[in-house]
Amino acid sequence: MIAEVIIPIDTLRGQLRKDGYYFRMYKGKQIVQRCPNRKEHVKTANEQANQERFVERYRKKKDAD
Repeated sequence: MIAEVIIPIDTLRGQLRKDGYYFRMYKGKQIVQRCPNRKEHVKTANEQANQERFVERYRKKKDAD
């Protein structure tokens, strides 16, 4: 859905409230989108492998005191 915002508001980004929609800019237009619902999502083997690779690469190591 393309949204028109009123002046003095130029653009909106993110969620305004927890109603399941968020705002973003796309190619110079203000877009309203439904938030994805991933409550019942089951990771595939590829998704799990990608997540593990990401953690190995970017996790922060704790300093030994």
